[in-house]
Amino acid sequence: MMRFLLAFLLVTASAWAQEVEQVTVFGGSFTGFWQIESPGWFQKGMPGHVSWGPLRQGWCRIDHGTNGYASHCLTRAAGASGTLEQDGRHFHLAWGSTPTQQMFDGEVTSPTTLEGHHAIKVMGIPVATKVLEHGRKVVPMPDAADDAGKRELVRAVLGGETVAHDATLEADIAAARNLGLGKLKSISFLGRQMMAGKEGPKTVPDQNYLAAYAVEFADGQALCWLHQDEDGKLAVFRCA
Repeated sequence: MMRFLLAFLLVTASAWAQEVEQVTVFGGSFTGFWQIESPGWFQKGMPGHVSWGPLRQGWCRIDHGTNGYASHCLTRAAGASGTLEQDGRHFHLAWGSTPTQQMFDGEVTSPTTLEGHHAIKVMGIPVATKVLEHGRKVVPMPDAADDAGKRELVRAVLGGETVAHDATLEADIAAARNLGLGKLKSISFLGRQMMAGKEGPKTVPDQNYLAAYAVEFADGQALCWLHQDEDGKLAVFRCA
């Protein structure tokens, strides 16, 4: 009887251990470079109602912030801050302030995928998109083809070379050159995206207007976006 009871306990403990091992935590893969869907625009209507534009692909970088995680996307003047719950899967990112506070809530579904909904607070109540939005994580590849052909331009700007640019970019260029991340190691083309803030219900901007690059430094990473006009002058340059 004792032998039977001991065998039963050992089998039960083994089964319980196997169940525990099946719990997957993806929090360690949350940081990095992501291509994430988000509405191209939103418009407030009647009280409690928000109209959302079609989903567009944009590039973001997520890293560790002061109070949790921080995401850096071109659509935000400042990085969004947020947390990843203790289960290592569910996240909450927020940016802006009343009355236009925005947020992105979702779940890390695998080491390289996430999904969720953007929302905006209306009278203190979040109103979220109805369509599920997706994201995919990308590992920078310095040897990958540079389809936009701007890699060396990014290197030149960050290296302090004189590059023709719009006068309004002085602050953005200075900020990019003063990231304080050490020696530049590599630059990888990620893809294209539209220019934030240029779309509305009656306008559809160029989806390939910007080129996005992942920049690896000795002491960190940055995501840079740029656009060069027909005359070769930089019209957009920002790194975060």
